[in-house]
Amino acid sequence: MRPHVVLWLEQFVRADVASLLAPTWFTCVGLAGLVGLAVMLVRARRHGIDPGAIASVVLWGYIAAVAAGIVVPALIDSVEHLVATGRIHLHWSGMTSFWGYLAGAAAVALVCRREGLSLARVGDLSVIPLGVALVFARAGCFLAGCDYGKVSSLPWAVRFPAGSPAWRDHVRSGLIPAERAQSLPVHPTELYEALLGVAIVAITVVVARRAQRARRQRTDGDAFLLAAATYAIGRLIVEMLRGDAGRGIYAGLSSGQIFSLLVLLAIAARFVVARRRVLAAVAAATIALTVAHAGEAHAQAPPDPDPTERPLYSTGVMLGVATPLNRRADQIATLDGPSLSFGFLPGRFGLWVDLDALSSSEASHTTVLAAVSYARRPIRSLMLGFRVGVGATRVDFADAAFEDVGAMTYRLDALVEYAVQRHWALWVRPLTIDMLDAGELGGPILTYQLRLGIAYRFGSRRNAVHPPVPSLPPIVGLGGAP
Repeated sequence: MRPHVVLWLEQFVRADVASLLAPTWFTCVGLAGLVGLAVMLVRARRHGIDPGAIASVVLWGYIAAVAAGIVVPALIDSVEHLVATGRIHLHWSGMTSFWGYLAGAAAVALVCRREGLSLARVGDLSVIPLGVALVFARAGCFLAGCDYGKVSSLPWAVRFPAGSPAWRDHVRSGLIPAERAQSLPVHPTELYEALLGVAIVAITVVVARRAQRARRQRTDGDAFLLAAATYAIGRLIVEMLRGDAGRGIYAGLSSGQIFSLLVLLAIAARFVVARRRVLAAVAAATIALTVAHAGEAHAQAPPDPDPTERPLYSTGVMLGVATPLNRRADQIATLDGPSLSFGFLPGRFGLWVDLDALSSSEASHTTVLAAVSYARRPIRSLMLGFRVGVGATRVDFADAAFEDVGAMTYRLDALVEYAVQRHWALWVRPLTIDMLDAGELGGPILTYQLRLGIAYRFGSRRNAVHPPVPSLPPIVGLGGAP
């Protein structure tokens, strides 16, 4: 649906500006992470929980979810390619949500344990942010045309344009000719899941308000379990309406349905166990002993250095992906690869040098870029900001028939840094817009990029604390007391 958004925006702005403003799937995923982080920090402050610890939970969970959702499908495809051809071919294979859910949940559990947070309480706090994030992510799926539904004659069924996944599948199946400009009408299953996110938020708010009016004390974790059950049931229904066959079908069930059934089974098992007093008492005793042992170990451990000390220099390595905004996927493939970044941060403004090496099966893009940043810290361990940069990019084509191209590159990106130790930090750059200004490539190329990585910080710029100047005793005759 993104081409339709671009055409609509072109009524008000230039075509290149419309391509820049029209969001992509990657843009929506980045926004989901930023909005989820902001809502979690607000809720943490209201409930008296350390926002720094919550920021660590959200960022590690987000990175694990995005990384696993991208890497695991690529690995699965590479294994299938190895079995079929005897060769390994690692390439972009899209993103699978339930692998992201599993990895994100595991990361959240580990960070909560490290930070001494109640996993159940953090889960309750995360329900509303997760519902909001689901709305953004599935809106991105709708714009990208992925995860589409079965053919439908309902009045709200949608037609995706030529080149979209639905259109390509319908052409391959012989349902429409290749000359058709649109797919057949299908269920907007992406929007169904977005509404599921809205329902999760609404149910959580209503249940919480009713419990507050009735002055009932809810057990930590109840809200999260309710939200998880709501999503699992909704996902089971939505999966029945999905029309894309690439999500995996096993024993007549899709991978999403299997995942949802496992979630419901786990929730049911939890309630069965909770009714058995003996098992509950044993579990409570085990948890109490574990917490007591962890508390004793924590009390005996030496204090860690201050992880929020502000560095003068910061350097890191990241992995990123780039997708075109004003070109079709069959014209420019999604690129991925590593990036190195070095920053000089004497204050709120900073200077940066980046080296990017992104590539696809068709070409490689090597970029050297200098940037200026502005950043602030809403909490001591978290830095949020943006950068503006300019540099040079060399495009090397795999096909020798094409001549390599060099061009200027302009960049605008958002910065998120979370200090996990004195010298180490987590980097997320969820919203990066690059413009490659190359006439040889048919005009400027706009790409959206997402990067995740780690950084090493050194050179303290903490303000020195000067010792107080001792006061002199009053001198008689010079205005002092006798």
